[in-house]
Amino acid sequence: MIRWLVPSLLASSLIFFACPGPTLREICGDTIDNDGNGLVDCQDPDCAGQAECAPPDYGLCSKCSQACTVQSQCVISFMDDRPIPYCIAGVCTAKETFIQPRVYLDTAGSWGALGVSPQSGTTRFIKKVANDGSAVTCATVAAIAADRSAAGAIEASGKLVMQGLDVTRITNPQLGQGVTYTFVNTQTGGDYLIWTELWGGSPDSNTKLPQGRRLGYGCYEDAATTTPLTTSDNCPSTTSDAGSCRVFRLKMPGPEMP
Repeated sequence: MIRWLVPSLLASSLIFFACPGPTLREICGDTIDNDGNGLVDCQDPDCAGQAECAPPDYGLCSKCSQACTVQSQCVISFMDDRPIPYCIAGVCTAKETFIQPRVYLDTAGSWGALGVSPQSGTTRFIKKVANDGSAVTCATVAAIAADRSAAGAIEASGKLVMQGLDVTRITNPQLGQGVTYTFVNTQTGGDYLIWTELWGGSPDSNTKLPQGRRLGYGCYEDAATTTPLTTSDNCPSTTSDAGSCRVFRLKMPGPEMP
C-alpha cells in the first residue's frame, strides 16, 4: 500500500508580510493635498513653521495689513507717520526704514533781494508713479500745487504717493548764502523726485503745514540727484555724519512773482 505524505496546510503555507510604504507628508505650496488628509498646503499641520506659510510681513504701522486702494487710506498723518505707509498690491505696508538726510537749498541770486524772508520750508520726496499707476513728473506736481496759498494741496489731491514729507521752521534765513535743513524726514527707497517750497508764514501749530503764501518752489527729478535712499544715508547728528550722511544740494529757482 502506498501512502502519500501530505504536509499540513499550515506548514506548507507561505506567509507574506507587507512592508509599510513611505509616510506621505504635505508639500507646502503646491496646492495639492499630498497626504490625503483633506488639508491642503498651509492648512496642514505639516506646514506649520515653513517659510511658504509664514504670515505676510506688512511692516509696523497703525493700518498695516488693512485693505486699501490709495496711500491716504493707510496714513494716520503724513506729517507724523514714520515711515509713511504705502498701499502696495491692495494692502497697507510699511517696510521701508525711516531716515533723515540733509537738504541744502542754494538760494543765491534773486532770493537775496527778496523783500520778505521765508519763515518755513517744505521738502517732499514724491514717487514717480501715482496712485493710479500713471507717471509723475515735476510738471505733474506743479499742476497739483498751483495754488500758492494751499500748503497741503498735494496730499489733499489724493493722487500722489509720498515717500517723505518734512516741514522746517526757518529762523534767521540767510537767503544769499543758502538754507540748510539738517534733518529731513523721509524713508529708504528709489524712483522719486524732490519737491521743495519756501513759504512766507511759519508752520501752523495744528496742521504743522506752512501758513501764508508760497514764495517759490523747486523740483528735481534727474537721475543723478534722485538715486535710491538707503539706511546709510541717515544723518546721525548735527556735528558728525559718520562718513555717510546724504546731503541733497539743490539749486533753488528764483521766487514766484506776485
